[in-house]
Amino acid sequence: MLEFIVFALLSLNSHDIPTGQNIDVLPNIEVLELARVPEKDSNKVAPKLLENTQTAVLAMDLGTGKVLLSERARRSQPIASISKLMTAMLILENHELDEVVTVPLEATLVNSSTIDVYEYEQFTVGTLVEAILIGSANDAAVTLAVFHSGSEVEFVREMNKRAKELKLHSAKFYNSTGLDMMDEQEAEVWGNSMSAYDVMTLARILLQNDFVREAVAKPHFYGTSVDEKFFHEKPTTNKLLSSFLNLKGMKTGFTYFAGECFVALGETKGGDEVLTIILGSQDRFGETKKLLSWIYDAFKWR
Repeated sequence: MLEFIVFALLSLNSHDIPTGQNIDVLPNIEVLELARVPEKDSNKVAPKLLENTQTAVLAMDLGTGKVLLSERARRSQPIASISKLMTAMLILENHELDEVVTVPLEATLVNSSTIDVYEYEQFTVGTLVEAILIGSANDAAVTLAVFHSGSEVEFVREMNKRAKELKLHSAKFYNSTGLDMMDEQEAEVWGNSMSAYDVMTLARILLQNDFVREAVAKPHFYGTSVDEKFFHEKPTTNKLLSSFLNLKGMKTGFTYFAGECFVALGETKGGDEVLTIILGSQDRFGETKKLLSWIYDAFKWR
């Protein structure tokens, strides 16, 4: 748990991220060790996905903290299930992986992406965190929220409080899952929101945790209840995990309000890691392919 606190303390100062194709340093990340530096070929033109004004894009070299591409990265917008990164952080900061969690009734009533838990079924914290990171399971997220705070409402209060502590100024959470909120009488829809900049900061903190790294790299979730009477499984929502891009994670999100969102952790042939954020896309996987392919081709690490 200590690595969360140490890394968070190093992430308190924030400034604007330059937009466009120039390389710059992501300002609120302190690099703790020397790493190879990416150098851009000026003849390589950025992918056309930047032309979609609904899409926010941010790409960064994980080793040095250098921004490789940024557009609309400071704008707060809906993030759908990317919200579960904050859910996972709160749980991992406060609980051990082998703690036992009992499923509440409200978790069994959640729709959309689930692992179909049963009321009173029991899991370890580690199993449920894997369920939200791999299969984006909403019922697992609500179970963890109620376990930690007594209710999802209280857990959301803690999500927003933690975001403020980490200086994630764009973050606003309404639930632990990222599902759209609706007022049918007012015909109004809203949801959890964040900027690509702040999503990047949150993702970098989580990637300091070995359990998280291992979980987001798994192609399938397999989970058994503590008494071994029930078994649950769900494939990863990350369709690029086994692709030519050499992806090692990390998290998807989609609702009709937020559009398609994707945080991707890729690795170059030379072993350098690249983290990309795409929010509000109409083709998150296709655009991530374009973005990472361009980065792998346009930058050389020296």
